[in-house]
Amino acid sequence: MKKLYTYLLWIGLYLASGHLIAQTTDADLVAEGDAAYNIGGKMLALETYELALKANPNNVRANFMAGKCILETIDKGRASKYLQKAYELDPKVSKDILFLIAESYHLGFKFDEAIDYYQKYTTDLKAGGLKTTEAKNSLAKTEKRIKECENARKFTAEPNAYQSTNAGDGVNSIHPEYGVAVNKDETMMVFTSRRDGSTGIGNVDTDLQFYEDIYISYFKDGKWQPAKNIGSPINTEYHDASIGLSPDGKTLYLYKDENGGDIYVSEMNEDSTWTDPHPIDQQVNSKYNENSISISADGSTMFFTSDRPGGLGGIDIWMCKKDKKGRWGKPENMGAPVNTPNNEDGPFIDYDGKTLYFSSNAHEGMGGYDVFVSEFDSVSKKWKEPVNIGYPISTPDNDIYFVKSGDSKYGYYASVKDDGMGEKDIYKVLLPEDRRTYEQLKNKPIKKDTNQVVKDISKDVPIEAKEMQVVKLQIRVLADGKKSLDVGSIIVKGKEDGVVVGIKKVANGIYQCTFQNSSPQDYIVSVEQNGYMFENLEVTVPGMSEMEQLIRRDVKLQKLKVGFVTVLHNIYFDFNKTSFKIDSYKELNKLARLLKENPSYRVEIAGHTDNVGSNDYNQQLSHRRAVAVVNYLISRRVDASRLTAQGYGETQPMASNDDEKEGREFNRRTEFKIISEGKLPTPNPTTNTTNTEF
Repeated sequence: MKKLYTYLLWIGLYLASGHLIAQTTDADLVAEGDAAYNIGGKMLALETYELALKANPNNVRANFMAGKCILETIDKGRASKYLQKAYELDPKVSKDILFLIAESYHLGFKFDEAIDYYQKYTTDLKAGGLKTTEAKNSLAKTEKRIKECENARKFTAEPNAYQSTNAGDGVNSIHPEYGVAVNKDETMMVFTSRRDGSTGIGNVDTDLQFYEDIYISYFKDGKWQPAKNIGSPINTEYHDASIGLSPDGKTLYLYKDENGGDIYVSEMNEDSTWTDPHPIDQQVNSKYNENSISISADGSTMFFTSDRPGGLGGIDIWMCKKDKKGRWGKPENMGAPVNTPNNEDGPFIDYDGKTLYFSSNAHEGMGGYDVFVSEFDSVSKKWKEPVNIGYPISTPDNDIYFVKSGDSKYGYYASVKDDGMGEKDIYKVLLPEDRRTYEQLKNKPIKKDTNQVVKDISKDVPIEAKEMQVVKLQIRVLADGKKSLDVGSIIVKGKEDGVVVGIKKVANGIYQCTFQNSSPQDYIVSVEQNGYMFENLEVTVPGMSEMEQLIRRDVKLQKLKVGFVTVLHNIYFDFNKTSFKIDSYKELNKLARLLKENPSYRVEIAGHTDNVGSNDYNQQLSHRRAVAVVNYLISRRVDASRLTAQGYGETQPMASNDDEKEGREFNRRTEFKIISEGKLPTPNPTTNTTNTEF
């Protein structure tokens, strides 16, 4: 009954916020947001705080809590603008406000700004005399974060050539996916999802997300096929999460929130059904939390995590071996150097039986959990010092539960990225040949480009070494093509690998980053600012040379207003279909953010085609594609009443249809148009109601 009551309360809050039928003052909206936050619905709370800010941009708590919600969900780098505003309005809004601002910059890859605010926070702590244990712990935590920012600058300056690709819409959905495991030959995948269709009670938990269920997908015809709910008896009316799979794919390990958190096992029957899950050996499960597991390919050694007594602190990795009778022996803590007084989680023992991948929020990390690798030394009988697998797999956020394929070419993990289909997606990462072993990662070669020796061929003797100069890229952001503008978000990423390059502000509206490429590479500069249309700029950065190179580019942002229209260049559909290609999600997610941050506009999404095919068919196809965009925006919590889909078929060409590259390709497009501006919710002390018109 308690769960049902909570669920009904959630629905009431949702209707009140979504349809603006609740209290109308910013204070009342903040109270609604607080109620949603306290129950666990942080995304709903965020939307309510943002409504309060539209009514009163100077509401201190609305700014503070909006930033806090973002820090605890997705797009965490966006939190700084709200937290900064709260701090400007009231420096005492929270005793940790400087730390939270720093944390948002840290997670947003703005490491210099993060260090600055972390240092301001430490100054305040020291000024207070560090008289309490809490203050001393806060100081140690902050000093650790500063070191993580320094590590992050180093790792992001020299990223590894990992190439991540979204596992596709056969696996991912608009809901969170994680806990991925694959069999040795990569023909079978299991993972956890909180999508529609779960078997949980009422389907929805107290946080307004569906219950966790385990899904299964098979690799066929070059891609992962549409995943299916693995069903009973694996999935139940409560949360069920996958945590491991045997190399042959016939043994599934799952986590149940019972007895403090236990590991369960199920075996595949001959007809591909699964046995009832049963607790793993009682030597492993305890009254404490056991939540991840990996077993060696030969089945002789188990690695699992637990916060039981006897460890070095927090969550540790434990190990046990099978005896001659096939029974698991007494678990032993792996100890140093793998375990630390902090947390270690998500172990994966590679198929060679000696290389262990795991995540830790200690060691040489960038922030949160990073992925590390260690190797067992057969001579000393000890595990070697862990090495960070490096950026972009490890990031300033939590990176955990990394697993590998049997041939070591690929890894799989879950992450929140701009091109994601939902809150968290599963990615497949190609591991370069020189980054597949512990020794390769430990002995990462220094870039040869930074100091080259030029040889005088006529004398056949080396001459003075000439230092290769980094390339600098300077971006100036202009408002409506004229005035320099500081922006909320500017990100530079590799076009092919999606690797984020560190960038910092050097003047009003001017940002700069440096490169150490040996050859030319293409990058995408993405700029977003509230009240303006986002822009993407492609830049080719040359390789280093003996001469200093400074590249300057302007990004011109256009102010949003009624009548504004633009082509959404990066939304692509499968041929003759209304399904999106993977490359479309970056643009769709930016569009959703733009609409949520500018809630007063009502917009039209317009579909256009070339003249191939009949007029009627083209009109219907263009309309269905516009509807697909609208439906995706609604799934990202954009109010449906603000969106209109319209198909124009071939009636409004931008170019001649006589040529593919110069004509038809331009005519197949999706447009975004602001058609009207509505009234924002405003306080009405007399009637205490809101009338929102579009």
